[in-house]
Amino acid sequence: MLSRLLAWASQAPQRPAILTDQKTLTYQDLVEQILAYQPQESISYPTLIVKRDCFQQLIAFCYHLQHGNYPLICHPNLPEQEQRRLSSCDPPSDKAAFAVLSSGSTGRPKVFWRSWASWSNFFEQQNQLFYFSEQTRLFSHGSLSFTGNLNLALAQLWAGGCLVFSDQRSFKGWSSVWRRQKVTHLYLLPSLLQRLLPYFSADSYFAPYLLTSSQHLSPELIRSYYQRFPRLELLMFYGASELSFISWCQGFEAMAIAGFVGRPFPQVKLELREGHIFVQTPYAIEGIEQPYSVDDVGEMTAAGLILKGRTKDWVNQQGVKCHLPSLVQLVHQSGVVQEAAAIKGGSSAADEHVILCLVLKKQGSLTAVKAYLEAHLSPAQRPKRYILLKELPLNDSGKLDSRRLSQLAHKSTKAAHNTK
Repeated sequence: MLSRLLAWASQAPQRPAILTDQKTLTYQDLVEQILAYQPQESISYPTLIVKRDCFQQLIAFCYHLQHGNYPLICHPNLPEQEQRRLSSCDPPSDKAAFAVLSSGSTGRPKVFWRSWASWSNFFEQQNQLFYFSEQTRLFSHGSLSFTGNLNLALAQLWAGGCLVFSDQRSFKGWSSVWRRQKVTHLYLLPSLLQRLLPYFSADSYFAPYLLTSSQHLSPELIRSYYQRFPRLELLMFYGASELSFISWCQGFEAMAIAGFVGRPFPQVKLELREGHIFVQTPYAIEGIEQPYSVDDVGEMTAAGLILKGRTKDWVNQQGVKCHLPSLVQLVHQSGVVQEAAAIKGGSSAADEHVILCLVLKKQGSLTAVKAYLEAHLSPAQRPKRYILLKELPLNDSGKLDSRRLSQLAHKSTKAAHNTK
């Protein structure tokens, strides 16, 4: 990576590479800071980078990558006990150059080893598909410890473009940053896009290109963004930490078919085995046998792949199989729901049931939600419990925090028992 940055620093030393709320760093500045970095991290397998600032994460990562120290950027707020666990991994394979973490949204984060080629060999093609170039400016939310953020940040610098980092916490503050810094690309997860939309009018500044993962983006939300921003280029991809990019499509395609995740990326091959998606890719992590499955279920059509969730997304409620993602899609069509998530409840297989967690719109009511579901689902398919929240819990990357949501559901159950 450093050799690529050195080439850009030689070719265009004064071109902006990083824009923050306080300063502008050119490619020459970026290279100088990497070369002058004084590491404080203990060298281990992997070398943990524990920093909150994205710019400092990037500097440390590039330094340790260059020196063969197997860098791993830690998630924000990762407990010291977890840090100690992560720093005592088995030595990586000969091909490994760095490590990434799973999101940890459903459990303890896992360490995945990667060769540098597993990303860099695809940068040119993904930059072409995502329209990254020397003229583009990318804004993403959250730490570079999250795989998508780190991959796209490095790909943008590979293209000679610019990264925009901001400490602004309000959505309206983001919009002013995008306008001021002339952001061309946004990378935001569906959960954030759901919250973002009410804060913007057609006159608000919104970048020409929006990148997002496609797993949880409903056709209704896609349609709302196109209506608000008619010139928007919405690019959606399906991927996994273990496999990197798997497939992609444009927003209007996913708007027409719920769960549509498009066509495989170049050199990626897909096959279905009893409905499970298996992937053969040169962009996978080290140490897995391919074709590999992350337990996603799907359907292959002439248009492309339709994602139907994972095995854990099914709940056997009173002998009836209930599909949680389909329930979430359905309840959004009621018109009174701002955010929704469906989770599995019950302490045993015999007690499995569906819990629907809702954030209602101002004029919405739980009575209206129940009436809508009664009109579309049989009694055995309907949620057994409803939990109303002010907002769904998200982790630092903007993904739904499933562990926290389960804790809230458990707490709600205990409170209900205590009032009996």
